[in-house]
Amino acid sequence: MELRNFGSTGLTMPVLGFGCGTVGGLMVRAEHKEMLKSVEYAIDAGINYFDSARMYGDGLSEIHVGAILRELGVSDALVGTKVRLSGSEFNNIEATVSTQIENSLRRLGSETVDIVYTHNTVGKERKIDDGQVSVEDLEHVVIAFEKAVKSGKIRYWGFNGLGETNAIKSAVNLYSPSGIHTCYNMLNPTSGYSVNNTFPYQNYHELITECTKKGIGTVGIRILAGGALSGSTNRHPLALQDVAPIATGDTYQEDVDRTAAYKFLISESFVDNLVEASIRFAISNTNLSTALIGLSNFDQFQKAVDFANKGPLPAEALDKIIKLCSAA
Repeated sequence: MELRNFGSTGLTMPVLGFGCGTVGGLMVRAEHKEMLKSVEYAIDAGINYFDSARMYGDGLSEIHVGAILRELGVSDALVGTKVRLSGSEFNNIEATVSTQIENSLRRLGSETVDIVYTHNTVGKERKIDDGQVSVEDLEHVVIAFEKAVKSGKIRYWGFNGLGETNAIKSAVNLYSPSGIHTCYNMLNPTSGYSVNNTFPYQNYHELITECTKKGIGTVGIRILAGGALSGSTNRHPLALQDVAPIATGDTYQEDVDRTAAYKFLISESFVDNLVEASIRFAISNTNLSTALIGLSNFDQFQKAVDFANKGPLPAEALDKIIKLCSAA
């Protein structure tokens, strides 16, 4: 598996990262043997980054990730997790963040974690009911993060790059995180490519490119648009059955319907299926440090690894995808 630098941290990450969230559900709801088999296969394939959060399965994802890595005797894996503010926690941000880091470490069964991100969206103004932090709120988060770095509880910290585009970029410029999560897929590639003003969804205005120039690592999320880029509404029993789109259509069905426009990738023999296209599209952007894939079982994960090992899409295919988005 190809490795890439994660910003200026000195860390290297595989182009395909192991997403441990609830959309796929593998590290939250699967049987132990299925999780164990998948993590072991990932390590053998060179995938050593596991992206979790306390919100995934109310802590189950962190518990499972930590326990299985210990069971396999893996001590050099890179693990990321997240903190998220809600309700009255906005009244004492620094203490909340510190407590959540402590709790995550306890669930992971570790004394330190490689990187902790915020999980809230970012906006110009605080919106507690929507779970949105303001750019100013992040100052208090960063203070807590830096204290955790000094005490050895975390190595690096980063932000969730979802929310209002201008606010996200302001936060990046003000605080210089080590890494950032960003929505990036064939339906919305704007974090990595320039599109015209007719593009129908949120425009992230090349956030990946800007972060790379600043030495900030980038983590691509929703590379399958929550599964919609499979081209099917069928969901695995372990997967989240109701998926809210991020920066694409109003509904999951709308996203699935839009995938019909990308079937030329199959008919013109660039790929065998749309999942392959989506994975290879994400890793084609050399500015993206790692692309997270969230799956429901071992077979899906094995196929994802095979697709990633095929490498980037041809330049001709990439050009057609971006032109298609620009014409939307």
